[in-house]
Amino acid sequence: MKSNNILQSELIDIIFDGRNKDYGAYELRNNYTKRIRNAMLITGVVVLGLIGGSVMANSSRGHLATRDSNEGVILTEITEKKVEPPMPEPEPPKVEAPQVKTEIFTAPKILDDDKVINPPPAMEDLDSARIDVVKREGVPDPGLTEVKPPVDNKGILEVKHTVEEGPRVTVDLDAKFNGNWRQYLERHLVPDVPVNNGAAPGRYSVEVKFVVDVEGHVSDIVALTKHGYGMEDEAIRVIRKSAKWEPAVFEGRMVKAYRRQMITFVVEGEE
Repeated sequence: MKSNNILQSELIDIIFDGRNKDYGAYELRNNYTKRIRNAMLITGVVVLGLIGGSVMANSSRGHLATRDSNEGVILTEITEKKVEPPMPEPEPPKVEAPQVKTEIFTAPKILDDDKVINPPPAMEDLDSARIDVVKREGVPDPGLTEVKPPVDNKGILEVKHTVEEGPRVTVDLDAKFNGNWRQYLERHLVPDVPVNNGAAPGRYSVEVKFVVDVEGHVSDIVALTKHGYGMEDEAIRVIRKSAKWEPAVFEGRMVKAYRRQMITFVVEGEE
């Protein structure tokens, strides 16, 4: 290459001056900038696609609020009634008890009548008085009042028996599981039970009723639906294994009451 053409030529032309440009190396070096630009463009498009796909996946996941982490089982939210506790009644004013009549206790000693200083009280005085070390005037002792059992006009003694209260349906505050009830069901329910028993594709809502007593024990578990395929048995099994509950509250006291739970099994069809 002539010296006066060096300043007007590109670097690649200077390097390959007098060499075979058809061999391939010249073509690779000559298109290097173009290939780098295309590679960067493709890489940018792929990265943007991955970011967009991740954002869309997170957005769609937020709308599936009714699906649980335990695939195949949907739990209906338990709505609990919250009632403000009743205001405590004001304490009644204290009423001082009236002074009770007393008689002095005297130890019995056999003496001559002329030597007796403090004679014992008469028996009729002791019928309405307490024994004390001093004598005081007052009202008759109420503790000595004779209490007679209730008798009707036929002379028959009435004895009342207290009947144990059965489970209540309506309460002020429902019984509450000690812990996260929804998480407990999701961890222990087996969603493949209907599939393993040959259930057809679809959604099966199982409703179970049970009793929580005043000590927090679960009993009388009954399935209100009859879908079969082992679904009712599975729901009863998991509820029976639950730990103690906090009893229901009615009119400020703990009572025995019913609870209900809805569990939906989802059987997916073959695509």
